[in-house]
Amino acid sequence: MEKKKTKLAFPHVMVLLIALVLLACLLSYIVPAGQYDYDENGYVIADSFHYVENTPVSPWDAVIKLTGSIASMGTTYALLFIIGGMISVLISSGAVENIVDWSLYRFRDKSLTILIPIITVMMSLLGGLAGQDSLITFVACGMLLARRTKLDRISGMAIFYLPYITAQAIGPTVLMILMCQEMCGIPAVSGLGVRIVIWIVFTAFAAWYNTRYACKVAKDPSKSIDGEILQPENGQELDYTKPVTIRISSIVGMVMMLVPFVIYAIGSAKAGWGFEWLIGLGFVDAILLGIVFRFTPNDWSKRFCKGAMEMGPVCLLIGFSKLISVVLADGQIINTIAHGALLLIQNMGAGFSAIGMFLFTTLFNFMMPSGPAKVPLLMPLFTPVADILGISRQVLCTCYQLGDGLTNFLTPVSSVLATGLILSNTKYSKWLKYAVPYALTLIAFSAVCIFVLNAVGWTGV
Repeated sequence: MEKKKTKLAFPHVMVLLIALVLLACLLSYIVPAGQYDYDENGYVIADSFHYVENTPVSPWDAVIKLTGSIASMGTTYALLFIIGGMISVLISSGAVENIVDWSLYRFRDKSLTILIPIITVMMSLLGGLAGQDSLITFVACGMLLARRTKLDRISGMAIFYLPYITAQAIGPTVLMILMCQEMCGIPAVSGLGVRIVIWIVFTAFAAWYNTRYACKVAKDPSKSIDGEILQPENGQELDYTKPVTIRISSIVGMVMMLVPFVIYAIGSAKAGWGFEWLIGLGFVDAILLGIVFRFTPNDWSKRFCKGAMEMGPVCLLIGFSKLISVVLADGQIINTIAHGALLLIQNMGAGFSAIGMFLFTTLFNFMMPSGPAKVPLLMPLFTPVADILGISRQVLCTCYQLGDGLTNFLTPVSSVLATGLILSNTKYSKWLKYAVPYALTLIAFSAVCIFVLNAVGWTGV
């Protein structure tokens, strides 16, 4: 009998996360434990690093900590459940299909070259201004678009995901940059002009990158990285030579879907609103969508709950992502890694030290993808080095923001990326083939920008 060849499959995101938890446990035994002292505001005191007794975390300890890791993300889960339900109500109404079908009929052969850039700008604006992880639920709309236009899963995910997550890396009003600027003692939202220019370049590149790939796949399905072209549901072939009328309710529904994020972005910037406001706005919006589309209470409930239930596996992965950070923190090796990198960076000269801070933050993001969580740790360490070398604090803030944002669509530790992969059913290995060239291009461009901004002494005030 012939032996069957076993094909090695790239591990599922869940398998990767478990492996990373075990790796974090191993590092807690190998890497010397160290600590910084913190001031009364919870910020690291520079030059206070000292080694302490190792507190290794065993795999069993990690299992025990899993409950706390999952429970600590309760607000995030609530946000995903509500926004997922809201998106489900909209999609099940047929509003997204109607607008896509109308666009395909209206623009004919140019539909993708017009539709994708429009979506890119819309999602980039939301990401750059609101910048909330709940925007990942828009991937469901992307999958519907991919089916209607016969694209693959990667296109469906990338069209809605890449623009908003990229815009967060330079957005002028996202929480992370506001925290950095406050800590550095510079005005909030300062440096707006330069950030807008970089945002325009990022957005244009995202539009070109996604449109180029989608058009290539539409023309030749064999060019698909994913290897599978999605088809309209129920096998119905769509004839876009017949006139399609866009419904007023579809336009109203699409606008309403964006309203909670816009209102929250304004309230968050001016009044310091927390996630509970976005959760409340999302739920009210879901109810109003049900009224617009004339769903009965029972019908609305089924549609809403269906979308919320699809977030279940996503929430589980988020809990495991959080566990990695917990293990590294309890093993007291995060500070040791940061201290070692700082010693290397501060001897590179001003221009290259700025790039070094950017690249270190980029690599550090693979271990701790939460931008706001890293601010109290890294910024107090970077600030005195920047001051000594003559790197302006505006450049420093930009180094941190860009470094934190440009690997979020690569690291499996990112709960947002894990969510997108689950919603689109995309394999992580296939996604990396698509996203790595995109990320490397933006990282190289950002490094050049940082070097130039530091050379001209940009202060942004």
